[in-house]
Amino acid sequence: MISSAFRNLVSSARDHARHFHDDTDHTVSAALLTASGRTVLGINAFHFLGGPCGEISALAQHASTAPDDPVVGVVAVYGPRDEVIPPCGKCRQVFHDIDPRIEFVIRGHNGLETRTAAELLPHAFDPSHLESAQTIYMWEGYEESIRSGDKTQTIRVDDPFAVGPARIVFEKESGETTSLDGTVRGVRTIRRQELTEEHAHKDGFADLRELHTALDTHYPGLDGDDPVDVVDFELIVTPE
Repeated sequence: MISSAFRNLVSSARDHARHFHDDTDHTVSAALLTASGRTVLGINAFHFLGGPCGEISALAQHASTAPDDPVVGVVAVYGPRDEVIPPCGKCRQVFHDIDPRIEFVIRGHNGLETRTAAELLPHAFDPSHLESAQTIYMWEGYEESIRSGDKTQTIRVDDPFAVGPARIVFEKESGETTSLDGTVRGVRTIRRQELTEEHAHKDGFADLRELHTALDTHYPGLDGDDPVDVVDFELIVTPE
C-alpha cells in the first residue's frame, strides 16, 4: 500500500502517459514528487542512438522549474499498457547519486509499494567512497588485541587493500559498530603455505597452527597454494 501523496503521483504519471505516449518514440511518462508536494512531469525520447528516460526528462524539467525543492519520490508509467514500471539501472544510479533516500513506486507481489533508490540499487557506485579511507572489517573478537598493539596484521583472501589511510571497523553481534582510525603500512601477496610463525605472532596468534585454524574458520576450503594478502597496519593515536 502506498500513501495518498504517491497515489496522486501515480495518477498524474498515468494521465500524462495516456495523453502524450505515441507507441514509438515517447512511451514512458515519469512524475517526480518534491518535498513541498509539487509534481514535475516528463516523458522519454527514444532514439536508436539512445535517448533520455522519462525520469531523466522529468529531472531536467525539475532543474528548470523547481531546483530548490528536493525530489523525494518518483514513478514511471509505460503508456501503451498504462502500467507502473520500475526504473532502469541508469535511472537508479542517477537518483541514488542525488539522494539514496528518494522513493520509487514499483509494483510488488501485493500491489504498488515504494522502495528507496538505495534499496533498488544495493551495491551502487558511490564516488564519495573514493575520497574516504578504505574500510577494513574485523571480527569483534580482535578488537582488544588490535587496541593493545598485539595484532598489527591481518591475512586476507580476495579482499584487496592498498597502502594508505584506513578505518578499522568492528561489526558486533549486538548490532553496535566500533571504528578505529589507522593506516595500512604494507601489503604483500604470498601463498598460504608460505605463512610463518612471525606472521602468526603479528596477527595476534600464539603460533602458526592457531593462525591456520583461524584461516580455516574465516575461509573454508582455502588451499595451501592459494594466494593470501598479508596486510600490515597500525592505529593512529590521537594526542589527548
